Amino acid sequence: MKKTLVLMIGCLASLNLYATTNPGSGQKWYGPFTLTKVARYWDGSYHRMSVHIAEEPGTDCSVTNSEKKISYVGRSETFSDSLFSAAATAQAQNKRVMLLLDGACDASFGKNVHGIEIFSD
Repeated sequence: MKKTLVLMIGCLASLNLYATTNPGSGQKWYGPFTLTKVARYWDGSYHRMSVHIAEEPGTDCSVTNSEKKISYVGRSETFSDSLFSAAATAQAQNKRVMLLLDGACDASFGKNVHGIEIFSD
């Protein structure tokens, strides 16, 4: 009986790992990923935040796939800071994440990230 209960709890816990938040129109969740590098900067025109991942992302963007990088490029300082904060927290705690990406692919910065979902252990 105990084995059955442990097995059922284990199955339910593993299903929770892949349950994601609904994406917006034109967006898709990718992952789970391990973050290897997180950066946040201002280039004089835009606020930028980028993450590098350990795993092969398997997107339709060659820059993201080959360099394993995903970026936010925009005018919202607050949103860029929020993404950076969540990504840096996940990296520091060695937590795996899902990244919400849209269909765009920048030749230098890769896919554009719109959200981050952090998994607990």
